[in-house]
Amino acid sequence: MSFDIDKTIAFLKSKIGHVTYSMYGSRNFSDGTCDCSGAVYTGLVQGGFAPMSYIPSTETLHAWLIGNGCQLIAENTEWQMQKGDIVIWGRKGYSAGAGGHTGICIDGQNWLECTAWRDLGETIQNHDARWAMNDQPYFYVYRYTGTTNSQPVQASNVSISAPKANVSYGLHLLGGSWLDEVTNFGSGDNGFAGLPNHQHDLLYICVDHGSVKYRVHTVKSGWLPWVTKGDRNDTVNGCAGIAGEAIDGVQIIFLTPAGEPYQQAYYRSQTTQRAGWLGVVCDDGTSLPQYTDTYAGMFGEPLDRLQISISSINPF
Repeated sequence: MSFDIDKTIAFLKSKIGHVTYSMYGSRNFSDGTCDCSGAVYTGLVQGGFAPMSYIPSTETLHAWLIGNGCQLIAENTEWQMQKGDIVIWGRKGYSAGAGGHTGICIDGQNWLECTAWRDLGETIQNHDARWAMNDQPYFYVYRYTGTTNSQPVQASNVSISAPKANVSYGLHLLGGSWLDEVTNFGSGDNGFAGLPNHQHDLLYICVDHGSVKYRVHTVKSGWLPWVTKGDRNDTVNGCAGIAGEAIDGVQIIFLTPAGEPYQQAYYRSQTTQRAGWLGVVCDDGTSLPQYTDTYAGMFGEPLDRLQISISSINPF
């Protein structure tokens, strides 16, 4: 592989003033939009990095960089910035969606980033100033060290089996009690959480490997805070929801343990007002480009069934 960082930088500079930030468009500039990881990925491919079959997020970018001849030279510690350094903000496992950010350094102070800040899109900014502005997030720095004769391994082709993560979850009947717990999902009446044609007001989710965070949207109060604990006996910290308020939306993100192949939360729901399952959601809709729904449900229509699985591919 022959890699030229100057081609990467020139390509990204050409996008300044001509692109709008969006996590829900092409993510590669083809429609006039891009996001931070999409910009870094597309720029590096222009410079000679081997492409993947999908555009990575800040979570999946790490393995791809290593597979293309980069080395981790700093992790949340001071380093001597130089042209070509790739910086990723956000601790692994917690940087999906808006939880992470990334860019490419062009000298010892500044970097190219694609950002929603001030509606700038692709822009050149002082890295340390932007890092401080964002409350000094945990970060990783990668630097290309490969040679023109090296042949990188694409991260998408690395075959490592991911440990099985079982997810257990349950819904509370509005005005009633907790329904039976479900593990993963199935095709029968016990293969989903919830009671058809009824409303539910509380949800808990837990996994036996990795971790998960989730939240619900209610017809009355909208989105409620994220929950990271799953315990039906703890309705304060172990469940999402407000007693007496019907749930009409659910959002779930699976946090893959460091060093393991990435897996996501795949989930879908039905409502009391229509037949059939709604579309499959992958995490919060930002992990993989083919999944754009950001939550399960339909606002204004109480959710009556929910299925969840933790996997590296869509199991539905």
